[in-house]
Amino acid sequence: MDEQQKVVVFNAQTTNVRELEKAWTHTNRQINALILQKNTKAIEISTKLLALVYCALAESLFSKLIHTPYGLPIVDIEQVKIATNKNGVKSGWIKCAELAMQHVGGAKSNHGPNVLQKLSGMIEQYIFDPSLIRNKLAHGQWSVALNRENTAINQPITDEIEAHSVVELYRRKHALEKLAAILEDIIESPNKAHRRDYWVHLTEFEEAQRNLSTWTYENKVTQLFSKKLRAPKSR
Repeated sequence: MDEQQKVVVFNAQTTNVRELEKAWTHTNRQINALILQKNTKAIEISTKLLALVYCALAESLFSKLIHTPYGLPIVDIEQVKIATNKNGVKSGWIKCAELAMQHVGGAKSNHGPNVLQKLSGMIEQYIFDPSLIRNKLAHGQWSVALNRENTAINQPITDEIEAHSVVELYRRKHALEKLAAILEDIIESPNKAHRRDYWVHLTEFEEAQRNLSTWTYENKVTQLFSKKLRAPKSR
């Protein structure tokens, strides 16, 4: 890969992210309408479709991030891809953070190590491997996941598929996007935008995740029906 190819990939993934955001909005609206109709089976199906949209968005967003023009050098991008392919998505994100932080000035300060430690912890806690769920759903394991050899049930993945709700997916999406924004600042502007906005991003991230952690599917259902009752009756 050269710099020109990197820009081509970035532009392509920018388009993909934009279209996937539209798909997310459309699917979420469908789920809201189905909740109001109390159509449980259709909600379950649409939620799994939303999970697939999340998986696609997570991969496109990360690819867009590491191919940011005037950002990571080609050799660093290759290291991120190797880490991802070898040890999974979290390793790719952590490798991206490690390489990006090398370009932040102030070698004698504690800023770099502290930020990297914080980011690594956030990635471990909030970044999920979308390929685990995507592959099971895409290969027809819609409700019951099988192991790699297709010889037995994979109960942990089956439980995760069953536990998916629009609320949980929104929490994941928010974490994904805020972490990407923090890393994008480091990659694009390590000594200006990163230093100016890091604490703002971090505060917003932590406050939002605290709020989202208390928000349940039942809360969402109650809110939708309350909103429907307050809506003016059409004549």
